[in-house]
Amino acid sequence: MRFGAALLLACSIPVTVAAQQSDRPALLGVWKADLSKSKIAGPPVTDYLMLVEQKTVVVNRRTGEKGTEFDEATGVKGQRGEQRSVLSFFPTGKPVVRYYQGVPNRITAAFSGNDLSLTAEVAGRPTVMKRSYVISPDGQTLTLTVSQTGTAHDIQNTIVLLKQPDSAAEPLRAPEETAEKHYKNVKTEALKDVPTSQFIDQMRYFAWSLGKDCEFCHVQGKFDVDDKKEKKTAREMIKMTASINAGTFEGRQEVRCFTCHEMHTHPLSRPQFPDEIQNVPTAANASGTPVGSANR
Repeated sequence: MRFGAALLLACSIPVTVAAQQSDRPALLGVWKADLSKSKIAGPPVTDYLMLVEQKTVVVNRRTGEKGTEFDEATGVKGQRGEQRSVLSFFPTGKPVVRYYQGVPNRITAAFSGNDLSLTAEVAGRPTVMKRSYVISPDGQTLTLTVSQTGTAHDIQNTIVLLKQPDSAAEPLRAPEETAEKHYKNVKTEALKDVPTSQFIDQMRYFAWSLGKDCEFCHVQGKFDVDDKKEKKTAREMIKMTASINAGTFEGRQEVRCFTCHEMHTHPLSRPQFPDEIQNVPTAANASGTPVGSANR
């Protein structure tokens, strides 16, 4: 299995929000933002499409326990083209760890009638995202409020979405370009065939695992160039972890960047003494652009 396949699978499960009294939750289906009534931080958005679905999945591999998982697939178009993401959760009121935008989040979601509240905490960082889904009495309008704190700039979005026919979700169901076709200078074999949104999620994961931002490996504004040794090292590390997982774990992604780095730029060979810890760069004291964004 290619490096990152596990993350791709974890982030591509459909999203569905189920009301407690209905077999067909009001949140299920296709929603399109009315941009004239929405307030979205960041660069101008030209289109915002959301698909909410549900499916039965194995919650606990050891016990075989199953549950209903809800997946919210979003496609946002703007100056940088289309950006896709998938938010997966269980509306049981109990926290479950799921990857969102490439990094592990502890997600707690619960329904109150047709409405839903969700909190997502980023592992190892003070970042917290809160989402509120409020559906109109006729079931045709969804008001999504999104706030994110604990980053360099707090974010507050209000998105008003209108119910659409199922066929309107075709753009989200269509395959994305692969990273190799969409971006310049993608040399790592394990990443060439990854869809563009999942490729960006992989980059976010790398940054999160080392407690750094994109410019640790990339030249700012010139992400395709190979001037920095850290970028070349990262390519070798991807090959190394892919080889370990293929040869030792039958392709399962048991060994990843965080396994050794644990949010340090350099893996530690031993525990740190109290007077050494403050000098070890971690996500808690790393500066730069935060990983993830509530915009998308």
